[in-house]
Amino acid sequence: MAVGSTGIGVLPAFLAAALAVPIGGDLSMDLGDFGLLIGVYFGIAAMGSAGLGGLVERWDWPMGIRVSAIGSFVCLIGTAAFARNAWGIGGFFVVGGLASAISHPSANLALVRSVPSSRHGLIFGLKHIAVPSATMLGGLAVPAFGLTVGWRWAFVVAAVLAVATVLAVPSNRRAPGEIGSRRTRPAYSLVALAVMAVVALLGIGAMTALATFLVAYAVDRGMAQGFAGALLAAASLSGLACRLVAGWLVDRRPHAGLPAIAALLALGAGGVVVMTTGGLGWLVGGVLLAFAAGWGWSGLFTFVVVRANPEAPAAATGITHTGIFVGSAVGPPVIGVLVDHGSFAAAWWLAAAMLTLAAVLTLGVWLGGRSPSAVAARRRADTGRAGTGIAKTIDRSEG
Repeated sequence: MAVGSTGIGVLPAFLAAALAVPIGGDLSMDLGDFGLLIGVYFGIAAMGSAGLGGLVERWDWPMGIRVSAIGSFVCLIGTAAFARNAWGIGGFFVVGGLASAISHPSANLALVRSVPSSRHGLIFGLKHIAVPSATMLGGLAVPAFGLTVGWRWAFVVAAVLAVATVLAVPSNRRAPGEIGSRRTRPAYSLVALAVMAVVALLGIGAMTALATFLVAYAVDRGMAQGFAGALLAAASLSGLACRLVAGWLVDRRPHAGLPAIAALLALGAGGVVVMTTGGLGWLVGGVLLAFAAGWGWSGLFTFVVVRANPEAPAAATGITHTGIFVGSAVGPPVIGVLVDHGSFAAAWWLAAAMLTLAAVLTLGVWLGGRSPSAVAARRRADTGRAGTGIAKTIDRSEG
């Protein structure tokens, strides 16, 4: 249910991206318009993420998930029933962006307070399959709705899923003995957090743009529209599988968090290069690699942040998800402009560069945490308290 709420929170954006061809034909919109709409959706989420994460700490997670699912329902059913142009979709996407900003800290809080810490790697990998699942559903919506009864029915069906999420939320609040407290101010290195937020911005920005324009790119390369939608679904499934496997492995070797994130980002960049430079066969292989690795790291990212700050997971991840939402907001418009005024190739080379830089910055955070001065500073800070922090998590990677 917590995983489903985050998927519903991003589903409107990825439905619109996957159905860009039929929606654009119906409402006279080009790819640049869709890039701006995705930017609005995630830009609103970015602006609300930190503040709403702290609010969720006070609400507790059942209320947070309910509010998020209701907001997603309004966005989905409003788009299906009333959108007649890009402005109409954008208005409902403001509501959807706020719902998405609430969904992630609510789900993180639910998982931390319900699952033993020894299973956090797997459970956050499971939670982060929500976005590739939403992308997969968007891809499947192309042949199921876009080419048959019409794109609006895809949004209606998604709205039904939002209602089901509301009904599935339990009425009970936090039980005695659950992990966590009411402290809402996260305790970790702001410098390390800032760098990791930039990592999230670059990595998610590149991959959100790739998901947004993949169907249009594949069609431009000569692939049938239905097959292109199926490719998006299959690629999203590869990202889903990688997040689960990465989470399962990090539970057994938690010190590998940051190096594994860097390796996956680098592999994702390689996949983007392959899909850009090869023929249709290489395009399929490159897309599968790009989605598997380029999106396989995000569960580990949340794992590192939550492990660093278990007492206020909603507030902490509300802050770090600002980078994720900013990347999701900035990536599609930038790539959309390059596509409209340049070429798909130029856009994908930029995406590969963003993933590569994210990998380099992640290694920089990891190596910085291993320096003698950083280790000594952390040990002095830990002498008088048992608090947690990003620096402490990085220190574990020395093992």
